[in-house]
Amino acid sequence: MKLLGRYIANAVLISTLAVLMVIVGLDIVFSLLDELDNLRGDYGFSQVVNYLLIRLPNRFYLFLPIAILVGVLIGLGNLAATSELTVMRAAGISIPRLIFQACKPVFILLILAILASEFWLPRLGQFADTYRWEKLNKTQQSNLVTSHDLWLKENNNFYSINVARDDGQLLGIRIFELNEDWSLNKLITAPRADYLEQGWQLSNVRDITFSADKLEESTYPKLDINLPIEPQYVALQAFEAEDLPPSQLWKYAGYLESKGQPSGYYWLAFWKKTLLPITVFAVVLLGASFTFGPLRSVPAGTRVFHGIVIALSVKFVQDLLGPSALLWGFNPALAVLIPAGFCAAFGFWFIYRAR
Repeated sequence: MKLLGRYIANAVLISTLAVLMVIVGLDIVFSLLDELDNLRGDYGFSQVVNYLLIRLPNRFYLFLPIAILVGVLIGLGNLAATSELTVMRAAGISIPRLIFQACKPVFILLILAILASEFWLPRLGQFADTYRWEKLNKTQQSNLVTSHDLWLKENNNFYSINVARDDGQLLGIRIFELNEDWSLNKLITAPRADYLEQGWQLSNVRDITFSADKLEESTYPKLDINLPIEPQYVALQAFEAEDLPPSQLWKYAGYLESKGQPSGYYWLAFWKKTLLPITVFAVVLLGASFTFGPLRSVPAGTRVFHGIVIALSVKFVQDLLGPSALLWGFNPALAVLIPAGFCAAFGFWFIYRAR
């Protein structure tokens, strides 16, 4: 059985890698054509190629789920077309055991993808974007990560920050303190804030208090104040949630939640990354069940088409349920698990019918 298991796993692995190379290759070609419109300064053709090569591992990670699904369909489909699966089943090997053997390379690929998304891909993507920015603007970018036009909320206070740097410095701060009826009570402005051991310290502060019949203005050279942001989280504001590793998404989403700020967007990205194996195995189960059921005798092109349709449908439903979870307030994890659950249920049903 070990030899047979390796044979099935190799067939699936080779098909998956071949599909992945084709998809990524096509994406590279279209990305290259798109980047050619941005040629200027030091950003020439060779720099475009370098940029795309640096981003190549991120492309592999992006297209890995659909490549796995199509690879399983092709690998098992080829074995079914040559009647090898029929012989294996006649020898007493059950369908679940055949699918388990086919999923072994899938498990290895997913482990590698998860490790890469946590430790390697975010830094590589940041390096690629920095390289592209420097070549386009003929200047070297600072090592500091900055966020621009940042808005924060805590209780009835709203904070506007023009520039936030991860070295513990904020520029252009405005603080709006509101009453219980949401009328403006106080406006505090400062051109700069520095993070000290005891917290944030504003410089050259202007404090305006609004009352029913007058305005009171005060100025301070320094003012210690609590701001709902910490330097280690400033850098995260400069990146899309999908580009952050799961560990940082977990910490930052929990931090925002503890501050009473909206965190659903980051929880959604976290669950998409951490539940990726469940989603992939669910769609693989559905795709593999087709090989023993309705698609066991169709051409390879048809199986590829059905695999792409399944993968895109699951992604579409997840993308639709994600904003719905943020809007209606249910757990973002359900936006990932519901489509996967339907795929697994249909997969088990097809396998049961094929027995």
